[in-house]
Amino acid sequence: MKLPRFNEANYAHFVTTKTFEDRPIFKDSSCCGILLKDIDFYRNRLGFKLLGYCIMLDHLHLIVWWDVDENKVLTISKIIQSIKSHSAKEILNYLNTGRRKPSLSPYSQAASEGSPLPSGYKWVDKGLVHTPAIDKIWQKSFYDFNIYSEEKLREKLNYIHWNLPLRGITRRVTVRAGLCKKPEDWPWSSCSFYKYGRQREIKIDII
Repeated sequence: MKLPRFNEANYAHFVTTKTFEDRPIFKDSSCCGILLKDIDFYRNRLGFKLLGYCIMLDHLHLIVWWDVDENKVLTISKIIQSIKSHSAKEILNYLNTGRRKPSLSPYSQAASEGSPLPSGYKWVDKGLVHTPAIDKIWQKSFYDFNIYSEEKLREKLNYIHWNLPLRGITRRVTVRAGLCKKPEDWPWSSCSFYKYGRQREIKIDII
């Protein structure tokens, strides 16, 4: 894999953004699928490269890069705002209707229509109850860390891949309630690409 050209003006961004009130929105695999398709769509539309990602139950990690000499007007705020704004609309529609509606995404025509769900939800300790209470998906702010070196890029990739909810295993980073046995088994991260070269639900860019 050829890594980006790092310098003072041309660096990768390690971004973390959380769900509103830390709700475990992405416990639902359909919500994960919606988010990945929107990331892929805006990757192509805005012209950035996706170097890594991990969707957790209540937050998203992304590592993105673009050539500032070729795309001078693009900003990380534009990227994250676009992804969060559109995915919020689609996820809210899905949670309130149980159906995936057509969107800007080129993949929307192939989106499946799930079984009808209750008209809305409210998050409680044990999960969802049937009440129309969800009207927000994302917190407004996000965390952005500038990656200036190959060493720091690999450190952040290692962090997002190993900070996973593993069953019965404690790693260097605190892990939470188990959802998978090994990091590469988690379907909503780029770990399997970096370990096996396996492209999954969304392609990782080889620059």
